[in-house]
Amino acid sequence: MDEARGWAREMLALSPTAIRIAKASFNADTDHIKGIGALGGTALGLYYRTEESTEGTSAFMERRKPDFSKFRR
Repeated sequence: MDEARGWAREMLALSPTAIRIAKASFNADTDHIKGIGALGGTALGLYYRTEESTEGTSAFMERRKPDFSKFRR
């Protein structure tokens, strides 16, 4: 139990989003469509919190082409 508690403490110090994505990706194969859906939903949620998403939405609302060039790495 002490070892398990130690691992739990280590995991709690990590990024909750990264853990959520990792867990969804591990379960995606065995959970079939439900697992793939969860993984896709998590990724989509992350995308909507980016400046890239804001640019796409603004461009759509302003009826212009989006400028994604500043987001390329």
